[in-house]
Amino acid sequence: MQRLEVMPRTYYDSITLMRVAKEITNMEGIENASLSMGTEANLRILAAAGFDLSGINVTPNDLVIAVSGEDAVLDEALSKAKEYLANPPWKKDGGKSESYKPRSLDGAISVLPEANIAMISVAGRYAGDVALDCLHRGLNVMLYSDNVPLEKEIEIKKLAREKGLLVMGPDCGTAIVRGVAMGMANICPTGPVSIVAAAGTGLQEVHVQLAKRGVGTLHGIGTGGRDVRAEVGGIMVEMATEKLLEDDEVEVLVVIGKPPAPEVEKKILERISRGAKPAVLGFIGGESRGDRDGVYICTELEETAAVAAALAKGEDVAEARKDLDSAEESLKELAGKHGPRKGWLRGLYSGGTLCYEAQVIAKELLGPIHSNTPLKKDLKLEDSLTSVEHTIVDYGEDEFTQGRLHPMIDVSLRAGRFVEEAKDPGVGVILFDVVIGYGCNPDPATELAEGVLKAKAVAGDRIAFVASICGTETDPQDAARQRSILEDAGVLVCDSNARAARLASYLLKG
Repeated sequence: MQRLEVMPRTYYDSITLMRVAKEITNMEGIENASLSMGTEANLRILAAAGFDLSGINVTPNDLVIAVSGEDAVLDEALSKAKEYLANPPWKKDGGKSESYKPRSLDGAISVLPEANIAMISVAGRYAGDVALDCLHRGLNVMLYSDNVPLEKEIEIKKLAREKGLLVMGPDCGTAIVRGVAMGMANICPTGPVSIVAAAGTGLQEVHVQLAKRGVGTLHGIGTGGRDVRAEVGGIMVEMATEKLLEDDEVEVLVVIGKPPAPEVEKKILERISRGAKPAVLGFIGGESRGDRDGVYICTELEETAAVAAALAKGEDVAEARKDLDSAEESLKELAGKHGPRKGWLRGLYSGGTLCYEAQVIAKELLGPIHSNTPLKKDLKLEDSLTSVEHTIVDYGEDEFTQGRLHPMIDVSLRAGRFVEEAKDPGVGVILFDVVIGYGCNPDPATELAEGVLKAKAVAGDRIAFVASICGTETDPQDAARQRSILEDAGVLVCDSNARAARLASYLLKG
């Protein structure tokens, strides 16, 4: 049985909704509970979970509470959900605090007048104006918010350029300033490398891969993925590159992202070529045109980190690349041991750049990959919840994050999707990422492993599960512990996203 209730024009933050849903799910007799805003994507997710939405009148500004389970406890579950929203049980002081919590930009500045960076995390339709206000006050901006209109992003960045200020974002979840992590970031050493990234999880992956090679990061400046598009013109990539080239503590510069517009790429190359520092360009899936004049061209994230680490340590770049070739041979051997598998690849990702890189690699080995963020427009999924042949889905896309937590925090949708994919007899491999660090789910592997085991109960040994963990052993979640949990569930865990995508593809190639 099930119950649904719509609370018109009611908003709660995504973390509150997730925590209340977990509290209700833990009630005896409850099978499933969901609290989400009434966006089109969230309604499709509810329908896919088996909820009957016929006759429901809901808008994106309404809160939808949905519960299923034993009929006798459903009304109580709805009442509890509303009670917990009003008085969260995890707030022992009832939400009151002795400390002053600013509720405006003026209030925040009065508390910390020496601050020179503002972190903005409000609904996208308001975020642009808040960013403009911060810039007018002389503050650099880290714009965590997504769903910011493109024309507003251009306006913000043009003003920032006039004022000589940086805007990291929109949709910038990660930044590193003088070794200090901001947002969703990992605990890694500080060192001689600095990164400009039009790629959030790309920044995290390179940051982590550098740390695995004993090299630290001084700065990590995220620009937002749209910055390298022709419409924006690479304003922030160019500004951040300029600032890092002028920083005497930066010894190696890294620039990463999806392949930029040709005119933007030309500007980046020209500026880097005039600098006196070695630089690594990691344009994921771009053309491999060879290194030149102290600029090293890479097409994958781990390769980018390996080359940058070699430069920082004064080692041979060619040897670093040979080590990656050797690792690839080991992946082929591992695939031979656990394969071949028959059927389709299904990838379920939380990181947009990691999803993009996985598509690039899988396409080379398996052919066309369908996605909600495809490499080619004609491969776009009609429904992001319904896979077609080889499919890799980015759960961090706006359609999944409106009125819902980012999948790096709430892994439940992907864990549930494992089971749905396992019901398809044509599926041979399921690939996924696990991103840990500050701001991420405190123990993602446990819930994902539960999803894997449920999927195995449906499909048996027909499906191989392959994953990578973007994180370190010093992160709060402990990458080694996360790996152990996944491996205990039968998941093949790789040392990088690129390796995981290759292993998944080799398993199907045979």
